[in-house]
Amino acid sequence: MKKLTLFPMLLISAVFIFLASCGVNDAAEMTVKWDSDNGGTLEVMNASNKDIVLFHGQVPAKASIIGGVRAYTTKDIDISKYVSDFAVGGYIILRGMSREEYDDNALNLAAAKVEFNAFATYGAGKRYRVTIDYNYTGDNAVRITNRGRVGLELRKNSPEGEKVAYLPALQVNQMLYTQTTDAITLFPFYVLYNNSTQTITTLKATSMTESVMAVPRPASNPSGINTVYFPNDETDSWEKIVGSLKSPVAYITVSNNVMNQAAYFTNAGSLRYRSQNDYDAIGSGEQLTFEVEAADEEQGGIQKSLIAEFYNGVVRVPVLFDGETDPPVIENGYDYTVSINGSGSDQSNFSAKIVKGKKRDLSDQLTSL
Repeated sequence: MKKLTLFPMLLISAVFIFLASCGVNDAAEMTVKWDSDNGGTLEVMNASNKDIVLFHGQVPAKASIIGGVRAYTTKDIDISKYVSDFAVGGYIILRGMSREEYDDNALNLAAAKVEFNAFATYGAGKRYRVTIDYNYTGDNAVRITNRGRVGLELRKNSPEGEKVAYLPALQVNQMLYTQTTDAITLFPFYVLYNNSTQTITTLKATSMTESVMAVPRPASNPSGINTVYFPNDETDSWEKIVGSLKSPVAYITVSNNVMNQAAYFTNAGSLRYRSQNDYDAIGSGEQLTFEVEAADEEQGGIQKSLIAEFYNGVVRVPVLFDGETDPPVIENGYDYTVSINGSGSDQSNFSAKIVKGKKRDLSDQLTSL
């Protein structure tokens, strides 16, 4: 929930009117905060060549500005200033437009070109990272509609590909901008948020037939822009899709209790997993959740050689169930917790114990968005 008061909003409106009357076309410099927030939990990496003005919520408005990020820089944003349930946790939709678009459309932001779309979670002590990608801030476009009742993240060219856009439930005609007119294959990545547990469940495509190949075309010619729809099969009702969905991953929450050392969470010491909030390592005293591909319960799960690495791999700590020496059997759809403890540089002084939790109830989570 927004915490902006009436007086600041009237002041911002007055600034816009003053700038327009004076012929000044730099509203972004006067009305947008570009400096990083001390203690901000949302990290925004701008890898594009444009200064980007950010908003929270589906429709950009003056009341929903959360700041700006200069080209090729990273900024922390304090989400607690814009929501009322920060201590509990939740998620927000993020939108972004170039500084030029903001300046040109300051008095009518609905007409501005929105080039950045994402979602982020928040909560006291919880960090989240998003990236503004240069490749998706261009002058070519694809028009996308989400026919489903759950938020949809799109991945490029594979279910594990880079994130290119986020569409809320039932979002119609959202534009995805690109630098080139090369065809791209888009895979759906359904995003569910459980308000009771403050956890994300993501359900990725498991078949090529769930993907859609799209061809970006010049945005200057709206009638020539390709329109694509998700889910791909228009005869599928959302109830039918939900009934067939299974979590293709296990959700493993790892706590690093080792003083003064971050840890990599890896598969057999080779593949380094990235957390749900896109971090590559677990800081000292930090807790992160990872999505690990396993096997379904009906198949008996699968043994996973999960290893926590310290000192860049010099110390390798196997993740084990208490009292066992074999790698743990992991089942898709279940929550697991791992607690890493230890000190020094002797591997024998370290341990990483895993505990199996409950299976996630997808039908329950669908009502949380």
